[in-house]
Amino acid sequence: MADNLIQNMLVGQNPSVTILKKSLDAQAARQRAHSQNIANAETPGYQRVKVEFEGLLKEALTGESQTLAHDDPGHMGASSSLDNLVPKISREEIPDDITGVNGVNIEEEMAEMAETQIRYLASIEMLKRRYQGMREAIKGQ
Repeated sequence: MADNLIQNMLVGQNPSVTILKKSLDAQAARQRAHSQNIANAETPGYQRVKVEFEGLLKEALTGESQTLAHDDPGHMGASSSLDNLVPKISREEIPDDITGVNGVNIEEEMAEMAETQIRYLASIEMLKRRYQGMREAIKGQ
């Protein structure tokens, strides 16, 4: 019961938790993209998949993508631009100077995959600490 209260009432009001959840979604999408790229490294005609998130997050946080006007920069509209933030998945064009079947470098993909895993685990740890802090606040500890 308390977990549902935290989820429905407190989490929806906390932008940092929303950002962490969106970051987890982006890192998961990135892991899938890296796996797909590695699996298709030797497939003729395959185009590398990439995921963009950080630039979109920056736009959402600075208000560049918001359509509603606000009197105070601290005020948020009826729906935050964070609510609609989704990682952008796209195919990467292969530059002419890339050699190989399709431009996928397995070593780079593996390195980026390891970095993505570290970011995912860091986001989980931060989210876990946020929830623990909320629970402690509710219990009065």
